[in-house]
Amino acid sequence: MLKEKLKNYHIILASGSPRRQQFFKEMELDFEVRLKSVEEVYPSELKAAEISDYLAKLKASAFKNELEAK
Repeated sequence: MLKEKLKNYHIILASGSPRRQQFFKEMELDFEVRLKSVEEVYPSELKAAEISDYLAKLKASAFKNELEAK
């Protein structure tokens, strides 16, 4: 079901974590691993899921900036 919903997307996993890669493989999702050097620093007032959301957006912005430069 999820695989069908995501079939028109190019998924980039911006993490070198073997566990995260395994998670995507177990869901049978097609993805590409691409790493960017991003300093994972976040505002101290963020809590729990806010931290991971912030860092995900930070990493995504590194790819967005790359695409805009082309």
